[in-house]
Amino acid sequence: MAEALVLEQEPARGEGQGTPAERGDRADSPSTSPQLRVEGFEGPLDFLLEMVRRQRVDLGPLSILTLTDQLVGAIENSGGGARLERRADWLVMASQLLLLKAQLLAPASQEAAQEEARRRLAQLDELARVRAGAEWLATRPQLGREVFARGQVDSPAPRPQAELYVAFLEATLALLESREGQGAEAPATYRPAPPDLWRISDAVLRITELLRQSPTGFPLQRCLPTIPPAAPDRPLRLRAALASTLVAGLELARDGRAVLQQDEAFDAVLIGPVPA
Repeated sequence: MAEALVLEQEPARGEGQGTPAERGDRADSPSTSPQLRVEGFEGPLDFLLEMVRRQRVDLGPLSILTLTDQLVGAIENSGGGARLERRADWLVMASQLLLLKAQLLAPASQEAAQEEARRRLAQLDELARVRAGAEWLATRPQLGREVFARGQVDSPAPRPQAELYVAFLEATLALLESREGQGAEAPATYRPAPPDLWRISDAVLRITELLRQSPTGFPLQRCLPTIPPAAPDRPLRLRAALASTLVAGLELARDGRAVLQQDEAFDAVLIGPVPA
């Protein structure tokens, strides 16, 4: 959209209304910058350049041809209202806008242009994938519209702690009332009989007695009790007796009442008195 450019200028002053320097300052003030009216922007030229540099205004939609025509018209219509230096500033600002527009349309190198093209194509591909995903989701059955969930029974609300405590007391009282009139005999308790095995205390007495009889020492297996060969649980009794005898010998060695000795691994364990 191209429209006529409006150049704001100070009205002519008569004589005695100001010094020449004062009139020159007002001619160079920012208010004398050409006012541009194009699609997407309306304002002075210097403000447009500043906004483009700060990336507040998109230079892409702006027509450089329209801006150039309006700037040329402003220079022609200014006549002697704007000094030569000021009009040169307008040309510099216009050339900077033209340079920015050229950089926007044509990148500095072919590699940069290819990279920008790849980036734009990747953005378009991503946009296409997002749209496809959105369309797929839109065609899916919606819960509460096309499909409905199975009915669920609401779980009861949690009972207060005081209510639970009162319910427990009521259940206890009901249990006690139901037992009224019954005998005071305690229920029978199951107490299994312990097996008659060789205990550690028995092994300690046996080792102590043998040490008094044989002060030179003897194998640990000599301390085992006599178990009949026909006993039904003979393997269990042998393992229990061996374990109890070994623990008893270790306790006597810990207390300093006997000495255990084994020359090699898996060899017979010898037990003897403590040397004087």
